[in-house]
Amino acid sequence: MQNYQVVDCHADSIDNWNAFVQKNNGNYCHLYHWRDVIRNSYGLMTFYLAIVRESEWVGILPLALVPGVGGRSAVSVPYCNYGGLLVANDSDPVLVMKAALSFLTDKGIHRVEVRELCHPGDVFSSEEVTLILELPDSRDLFWKMIGDKVRNQVRKAEKAGLEVQWGREQAPDLYEVYADNMGRLGTPVHPRAFVDEILSSFGDDADVLTVRLQGRAIAAMLVLKFGDTWIDPIASSLVEFRHLNPNMILYWEALQRAMAAGMRRFDFGRSKRDSGTYKFKQQWGATEVPLNYHSYEKGVRVSSASTDLYRGNKAVMFARVWSVLPGRIQRILGPKIRRYIP
Repeated sequence: MQNYQVVDCHADSIDNWNAFVQKNNGNYCHLYHWRDVIRNSYGLMTFYLAIVRESEWVGILPLALVPGVGGRSAVSVPYCNYGGLLVANDSDPVLVMKAALSFLTDKGIHRVEVRELCHPGDVFSSEEVTLILELPDSRDLFWKMIGDKVRNQVRKAEKAGLEVQWGREQAPDLYEVYADNMGRLGTPVHPRAFVDEILSSFGDDADVLTVRLQGRAIAAMLVLKFGDTWIDPIASSLVEFRHLNPNMILYWEALQRAMAAGMRRFDFGRSKRDSGTYKFKQQWGATEVPLNYHSYEKGVRVSSASTDLYRGNKAVMFARVWSVLPGRIQRILGPKIRRYIP
């Protein structure tokens, strides 16, 4: 497209890419780290596009080709809550996107799904939201804010003798708890390599938190750190210990540790509006930010139906069947199926 050059970035552009993300108010899903995670854990082809005008980067669009999503289709960003196009403040997002789509069309890619945090004026119909908590200045103030019900549930977990532990070496425990919970819910799991690659790619900006009962991990969370925000892309607990409220002490520990580190926000991740997980996150004081999922087919913007892969009627029927399979079968077949559910 006239006046624009589109470049598929590789490892030698990591610093420039992540600097652009930081400078232009991007989010953790925009980071170059995800290219390595997606390529190394799922073997997917990626396009990390920098749109350049007069030798200056004016936009980026991280993408991966996902099999089974309408042929040669790209998603920004698969296996993440959002991502999408990020443009410099003085650039026209419409023209920048047109340049990127033209580049992809030349590569034979005619469908592109974009997942974005909703911006003012966006038109969207998705019930998908992320819930973000604006953290107060102190633990004591937050303890007063969360209300009697949440405080009592945290106290119950503490009285049950549950203990918290931080450390990346707990990745195997995180995966065990996560895989068990996803199997119970009827959701195919990511491969263990997905978690390992996140920890490797994010380095010191990734950590693992567990809740333990007599040494056994019964709840676990993957924590990512980006700017003034902490994010938990994975958090699970074992259902047989639900009566002890391990999830409550898990989040209480993560939130108070984030405040102690000077963070301003905690991103609880994606939920369907008014679902059980939505209400759990909301009780901590988090507010919803709508997610705008849409697609481009041959350059024309259309609605996106990818959430039907895990929210639609067929997905519900699949979950019922999947949840009763033996755990060993779920862990063998789950990653092979999850590859097709971005």
